[in-house]
Amino acid sequence: MDPEYNKRNAPQEEKDEFFDPVPGGLDERQNLSSPPPTRKQRWTRRLVSLLLALVLLAAGFLVGWFVRYYAIDADVRSFLWALDVTERYYYPEGFSRENVLKTAGEDATGAELLKALNENLDPYSQYFSPEEYASYVSEGAGQNYDFGISFLIGDDSGTVALVSNNSPAFSAGVRKGMRIFSYEAAGGVMTPFTSYEKFTSDISSLGGTITLSMGYEEDGSDAGTYTITAADYQRTYCSYRDSETCCYFTGADGGHMEEYPEEAIPALDEDTAYIRIDEFSGNVAEEFERCLALMKERGREDLILDLRTNGGGYLDDLQKIASHLMRDADEASPVVQIARYKGGREEIYYAYGNDFYDYFTPMSDLYLLADENTASASECLIGVLIDYGTLSYADIFLREAEDGTASTYGKGIMQTSFVAANGAAMKLTVAGIYWPVSDKSIHGTGVTPEAGCHAVAAPLVWGKEDIMLDTVIEYACRGTSSPSIPVSAA
Repeated sequence: MDPEYNKRNAPQEEKDEFFDPVPGGLDERQNLSSPPPTRKQRWTRRLVSLLLALVLLAAGFLVGWFVRYYAIDADVRSFLWALDVTERYYYPEGFSRENVLKTAGEDATGAELLKALNENLDPYSQYFSPEEYASYVSEGAGQNYDFGISFLIGDDSGTVALVSNNSPAFSAGVRKGMRIFSYEAAGGVMTPFTSYEKFTSDISSLGGTITLSMGYEEDGSDAGTYTITAADYQRTYCSYRDSETCCYFTGADGGHMEEYPEEAIPALDEDTAYIRIDEFSGNVAEEFERCLALMKERGREDLILDLRTNGGGYLDDLQKIASHLMRDADEASPVVQIARYKGGREEIYYAYGNDFYDYFTPMSDLYLLADENTASASECLIGVLIDYGTLSYADIFLREAEDGTASTYGKGIMQTSFVAANGAAMKLTVAGIYWPVSDKSIHGTGVTPEAGCHAVAAPLVWGKEDIMLDTVIEYACRGTSSPSIPVSAA
């Protein structure tokens, strides 16, 4: 045996013990006295050693990277994640990290970087902190804690622009279009309403209960007192009315269909029902289906569908609601919309069924109300109704604004939320939306009288009197055309 063998092949030179451990029961001398390795064995050992070195180097790099990454401010980490997601999926052109960094300025904090990111996105996209996103998801499910009343931005008249169905304000009898004349401030003194800012400042110190003097008439002649306590509630989004009754969804889970016969619409004929959808959120799809079932049960075959101030919501709800409203569709699950993403990828979204004739007859008439705040999923539903022959443009009624214009909002893009491991999220515009048959996009234009729709001059916030609805009822139920409804040729 070569006397230099043990020196040349000692373990401290090969360093391969990680892969070839000493077999049990043998000591180092026995192991070293084994036959010398062949050339192939030496090559294999060197290759294994090289791979191990690379693994250790990579592990060291990752450990160092994680140490450095988690030493960074939490907001900066969130910004780096949000920026990466945005660069990969954001649909509108012109976004760049250089513009974001320029907006933020040198030595910007993490919070400033996130603010700059939001400022470089369209109005429909934004970064949410974990807390903000949790609240956003909760509200999308219809779970709220508040009084349930909303006002138009910049309106200091005290007029309530929206009352959330099933909210404390709704349960107390407050309705859209009522005006606050005075409210109980600190010390139990009734204070006249002068501005929204002062009102919110005064009531913020009252705990969770407010007392309001409210009514429809400008002179306060019909004012009543309403006491409202903020509470958790399941917001509902759909309501039904005909000539004899009205139904809202109420209760702890929003699943009870409660009658309010005093809010019926006597002007409707015995064949026509009115259904309003406030938003595509919560349990709205189930609520809409139950309203259609009630319509059928009560012998109504025609429908006035109200989408005024409906800013859209979730695609899933649109797919379910559209399933009941496609007159000429033959497929079991017709196309509802087409989405085109960054890079040219296309995705087709389908209805969850096709049961128009379960609720309507071949002779049923449908009419639709919309305004400048009818947007997104609502406009996509209009596309479904037009493309599948459920109604024509001549059956659509748009609010004519004070400046003489009339159209829906014009939002033909779709947003998706990307959620980080810490619960933060990016809601991003990811695709352009096209109507299912005509492949039409209404983004930036909306639905307009130029297509053949009616334009009706009416207030944006209606109250005890609803001029726009009255006009549609006159047209649909009486077969008359009012001179106040100019119709443009398509």
